[in-house]
Amino acid sequence: MTGAGQVEIVHRESVGCLIAKLHGRLDSLSYRPLRDELIKLAVEQPRAVIVDVDHLEIQSETVLTVFSSAWSRVQVWPEVPILLVARDSVPRRSLGRTAIARAVPVFGSLREAIASIPAPPARKRRSAGYPPVFESSALAREFVGRTCADWDLTSWTQDVLSVASELVENAVKHAQTALRLRLEYRAGLFAVAVRDADPRMAVIRQTATGRPDGYGLQIVAGLARAWGCSPDLRGGKVVWAVLSARSDWFQKYPAWSPPFQDR
Repeated sequence: MTGAGQVEIVHRESVGCLIAKLHGRLDSLSYRPLRDELIKLAVEQPRAVIVDVDHLEIQSETVLTVFSSAWSRVQVWPEVPILLVARDSVPRRSLGRTAIARAVPVFGSLREAIASIPAPPARKRRSAGYPPVFESSALAREFVGRTCADWDLTSWTQDVLSVASELVENAVKHAQTALRLRLEYRAGLFAVAVRDADPRMAVIRQTATGRPDGYGLQIVAGLARAWGCSPDLRGGKVVWAVLSARSDWFQKYPAWSPPFQDR
């Protein structure tokens, strides 16, 4: 059970999905905490997050965008669908008057919601845990190299090495907690995610002159199709990046020598 502002969330697992029952009042105060809690559930990578809204008091139809907002934050990664269940006619009518259902479908029963979940795309996944020391970057590079070779994806190795190294080193430097590197390949997309126990969100830092303070996340942003930072159900965060094709980062900055290269 977790609390989210004025909305209480009780979640359970069923057939690979996370079922979240909401109790309380959804308003401007509870909007963001609820959105973040839904994102946390999606980051666990269930088949779907199914949200029961029958016992949710809704301040106005405007705050219902919390569901489409959460969906927009997870549609690229971890690409987990969010579904709503509203047996009661009142919330169903409220949801029906908005455009939310275009992204977050609404069902009259849990059974209907589960039956609607499409088969997930074939995925390859691996993960490894590391201590918060800079030597972990070298271990992560070895893990990435082995994984790309095992998956017959050696053409991805350089970019994945770059992103994984930067995310691991960023976690070691700023979070200073144990971390877990997660690799995932599906349908032409390679995802790299690093989980740590520090709840502070990762941002691209700038100096007083407005220039980037270091190149870690700048490199990630340059290489990735999309990247982001999501809160974690355990109280920390996950920084992730999704790659779709080789970037021209190193062609743009040929004189820059990335820190993961052996010197």
